Amino acid sequence: MCDALKRRDTNPLKFFGQINWPLTNIKVRESHILVVVILALLVYLVFFPLALIIISGFKETGFVFDEGFTVRHYVDIYSDARTYSLITNTLVFAISSTFMAVTLGVIFAWLTERTNIPFKTAVRISLIIPLAVPGILLSIGWVLLASPRIGMLNSLLVGLLGGTAPFDIFTMEGMIFVQGLSFTPTAFLIVAPSFRRMDPLLEEAAGTSGANMFETLRYIVLPLLLPSILASGAAIFLISLVVFDIPGTLGMPSRIFVFASEIVDAAHEMEQLPAYGRIGALSSVFLFFTFSLAIFYNYMTRRAGKYTTITGKGYRPKLIDLRNWKYVALAFVVFYVALALILPFLTILWTSFLPYLQPLTFRALQNLSFDGYVETLTLPRVQLALWNTLIVVVVTSTTVAVLSTIISWLIVHSHRYVRRCLDFLAFLPLAIPHLMLALALIYFYLTIRIIPVYGTVWILVIAFITTFIAFGTRTTNAAMFQLHSELEEAAWISGAPLLRTFKEIVVPLIFPAMLNVAIWVAALSMRELSAALMLRSSESLVVSTIIWEFWAEDSVPSHAAVLGVVTILILLVFTGIGLYLYDRTLTVRSPKKKRSKIFSPVSGLKSP
Repeated sequence: MCDALKRRDTNPLKFFGQINWPLTNIKVRESHILVVVILALLVYLVFFPLALIIISGFKETGFVFDEGFTVRHYVDIYSDARTYSLITNTLVFAISSTFMAVTLGVIFAWLTERTNIPFKTAVRISLIIPLAVPGILLSIGWVLLASPRIGMLNSLLVGLLGGTAPFDIFTMEGMIFVQGLSFTPTAFLIVAPSFRRMDPLLEEAAGTSGANMFETLRYIVLPLLLPSILASGAAIFLISLVVFDIPGTLGMPSRIFVFASEIVDAAHEMEQLPAYGRIGALSSVFLFFTFSLAIFYNYMTRRAGKYTTITGKGYRPKLIDLRNWKYVALAFVVFYVALALILPFLTILWTSFLPYLQPLTFRALQNLSFDGYVETLTLPRVQLALWNTLIVVVVTSTTVAVLSTIISWLIVHSHRYVRRCLDFLAFLPLAIPHLMLALALIYFYLTIRIIPVYGTVWILVIAFITTFIAFGTRTTNAAMFQLHSELEEAAWISGAPLLRTFKEIVVPLIFPAMLNVAIWVAALSMRELSAALMLRSSESLVVSTIIWEFWAEDSVPSHAAVLGVVTILILLVFTGIGLYLYDRTLTVRSPKKKRSKIFSPVSGLKSP
């Protein structure tokens, strides 16, 4: 090792700084090629489709290479009174569902992190598990429960109390209720870490000053958590503006349209070609709002770190004693889990065993069988959808995990300007709703026909990789920044080439984070509906789109229920594995004090 130190400078930063190359710690030629490839790939995945969707709004037909420009689509849209009704519905739906989800998420985060609620670990897990229920299946479950005509809950209450059905899920209030249930786990996951990191001494000081629990929450806890709460609100509001699953399932049957359902309806006109120009013009304005919200979300998540108040060795989170109220709090959690997971799943499970819709009666018990599973799973298009889903899940999750790791590694080793550029490009898909990204890919691959992926399953793979790369890099960035630089310096001193250093040091150490990304991306890819529905063709069916076809187009609820049960069970497995791996993503840091262990990953490398 001493000879190696004499032969070459041990500080690679100094060497590359002399030639003013923006990357450090890696060879100039290799870094140049790698950065150019990654930047070109991100521009190809994000910028080109996005530019086409904006330009399409100024084309008569919506196709970029057609002659002439026009503003007719913008004039028609924004002089139409229906457009403002559509915007009003979208804002009411998004604001209300966001408020409900964030409120519940904050309450549950406070209960699990700062109080003595019983069975705390089980409560935490039960609040995250509803993520395994896709929005379309949650809404189908609530249709089977609270539809005025076929709802089991309505039938039970009418039988007991008489009169008319008390609930109607096909309303704006029903849409808000189901969407709020669906987004609550997301709000909980964003806000809970901030509760966990907050210094309890601040609350003790408030209590010493005579403040009661509610005054402490109002004047101490909530102001400190405001950045995290606003970040969760911005993220959920961003998704709510363009989500399709629940508005499409609950709103379209009663002609309650929001932005997403209007786009899907216009793109699937049966009597004429889709109005791509009108869709592009309508999408361009919403892109401005979603991009602004994404920037605000990114700003607030960075700002939230400034409010962390962990004090060091003396830090011990003090739990608030709820006394007898802790059982009321536990009952409240159980009630939410019943509404968001248990009741919808049991209703879908019941329907999957029946040949047609029937209420819960002793007579219906005689008709229960597995015939529906055999019939559904042997249908040719269902088998095609299952095979396509397997391809999409495996290819997307693997590609996102590997690509996110490479991007994060370049971000960590880059000059600040290159780092900002890579981070911005990787973050940008967060500002592009899935529905609009799918629309952009339609424009792109109908225009650029030299890449024949339109109408195939590979366009879904491209869409999902682009969509989830932002999630992947957020996770791998955190893991990569925890790696101490001395690990790679040791390999560099020993003469290990760039690729070997990356393969034998970086990848093994952050593999838990990569696996975590792969599991969550696989789950998200399997439950994604809006992009898959926009890009649907006879050859690119996946499980989410076939469920939509069985429920909304073919009116075969038993087939939809069978696939729904299969999907939920698979997603429960993915969610469980993801939760198990989550804690391991925080164990990659190499303590600087333990010098003897720093060089162990490269002990097998030999100097040239």
